[in-house]
Amino acid sequence: MESFSLQLCNDGIVTGLRTPALAHRPPKDTPLIVGFHGGSYCAEYYDATKIHSALPYSGSLRVPFVSVNGPGYKSSTALPESIPENSSFFQEEGKYLHDEILPAIWQAYSTEYGVSSVVILAHSLSVPMSIVAASFNATLTSSTANKPQENKVGKEIKEKEEPEPRRQQQQPEIDEDRQPNNEGEKQTESGKRNIETYPLAGIVLSGFGIVPNADIMARVHPFVDPKAGHVTFPLAFKNEIMLLPPSSSFTGSEIYEQTERLNTTVSLAELSDAYGPWPSYWKERYAKHVKCPVMYALAEKDCFWMPNSEAMTDFAGAFEASVRVETGVVGGGVHCLKLCRAGRGWYARVFGWAIECGVAHGLGRF
Repeated sequence: MESFSLQLCNDGIVTGLRTPALAHRPPKDTPLIVGFHGGSYCAEYYDATKIHSALPYSGSLRVPFVSVNGPGYKSSTALPESIPENSSFFQEEGKYLHDEILPAIWQAYSTEYGVSSVVILAHSLSVPMSIVAASFNATLTSSTANKPQENKVGKEIKEKEEPEPRRQQQQPEIDEDRQPNNEGEKQTESGKRNIETYPLAGIVLSGFGIVPNADIMARVHPFVDPKAGHVTFPLAFKNEIMLLPPSSSFTGSEIYEQTERLNTTVSLAELSDAYGPWPSYWKERYAKHVKCPVMYALAEKDCFWMPNSEAMTDFAGAFEASVRVETGVVGGGVHCLKLCRAGRGWYARVFGWAIECGVAHGLGRF
């Protein structure tokens, strides 16, 4: 996969990896899959090795793929230092994804790739922001969809950008009255109007749930310094819980050789919202508004969330307005689904399901 850097409407940048332009235009209603990594990883999560990568599936199925460095990861611009009053980290991150990142990617690559919609692939701590963004997208009106406007957004940046420092986020009270609006075109904090709206055809969510694994959280706690803005997990500890030890045979030996390259810090604000305010507001305020199809899965050996049937059903039931919701437990999988031996099967399911979503969107099913 090749690197990219795009200008955003708020003068920030988003970076990551993308598959090369297709040699032939894809079939009608092909989607663009946009992948978001979990906490303490980066865009290379979706291009770890030749086998554990979105690239071969993209080429064989002619479905382009963009892997994004989340806000504050690598050279992608971080969120503002302070969170607005009555908001939270994931709410602001979801707004940023909806207002800035996805429109810029759509503007830059939809024509080049010949795609007709977007399918979000979110893992672990990128799941909440993706749900928030999908909720806002569901309220867009047809009168404003797909109308491009003159803007520098989505223009590729050739020069190497210096990373924006990732800052500690504070977690103020949640605004219980805030709901996704239905005014169509969105405004950024600077007052600049968004460019072309991205047509969302589906979201794929994995590695995030409802019932946390208390034993693992007790082991994570010693590495968390409340006074620090970020958390650095020892690589050996990360590998043990997220991939399982090599002796378990769930993850191939070649992956452990790549984990240092894939490793980053994780924002304390992400962890704080995930195990703090998020459970109290995500269903009523965001999930219930999502209309596009949703596929949700947890790994059999997920370290952070309990993949029991009751929890899976509870999570899926939150998407009451969605036209299609599928759930399942990935047998033989670990938390980092794309990196384990079962990851190839998960990639195949994701790409196949995304194609179905693209066709359904083209047929006007939602």
